[in-house]
Amino acid sequence: MAKTDHMILGSPREPRSHCIRCGTCCLKGGPALHKEDTGLFRKGILKTDHLYTLRRGEIVRDINDKLTPLKGEIIKIKGKDEGCWTCMFYNDQQKACNIYEDRPVECRALKCWDLREFKQAMASPHLQRRHLINPRNGILKIIGAHEQRCSYETLKSAVKELSGPDSHKAVEMILDLLHYDQCMRPLLTEKLNLHPRAMDFFFGRPLKTTIKMFGLSVRQQGDSFVLMPAESCPSN
Repeated sequence: MAKTDHMILGSPREPRSHCIRCGTCCLKGGPALHKEDTGLFRKGILKTDHLYTLRRGEIVRDINDKLTPLKGEIIKIKGKDEGCWTCMFYNDQQKACNIYEDRPVECRALKCWDLREFKQAMASPHLQRRHLINPRNGILKIIGAHEQRCSYETLKSAVKELSGPDSHKAVEMILDLLHYDQCMRPLLTEKLNLHPRAMDFFFGRPLKTTIKMFGLSVRQQGDSFVLMPAESCPSN
């Protein structure tokens, strides 16, 4: 580069040391919650219908953008709408957080120009469903039964069997899991008088959505499901 060009362009940018409120971190999704965030529920800032649970075995992207199965459950704040990752508390017009003074620990620790504090926050104990539910509440047993029947290990094994000699049995098992997971949600919403949007907290995201991580998609026809490869599923 010629000397005159360097003078026109200026010297290299200095490392940023403050937030410029670009919103990128909020647009990528809500934070995972940690035990330190429990107080936000006592204050009424966060409620179960604001959350969804990533269950053990669910495949997610880690901080290094690598796909990896979860070793334990993680609770996260939902996006604004279905299919939209932007944190539900992000104010697009003001480019600000609607609960900034009471934001979760990961949000307080995140500095995109220096991730050391954020990585420390991520390593602290995660909040789990049992930390937020009264131990005498019978729904904990229902959650346990759902975890046992609809575990991702079970689903993964059934998907693997699709290429084996008993593929028809594997299809039946997958469809049974999908049907059970689908039907229990509205039933419990009615029987236990739970907020419909809280189902993703109590039982994680529906299997008909997360099954895509195994290369499959689901099309619903009335009360039945049809399995197909993810890439051939209609976009709507």
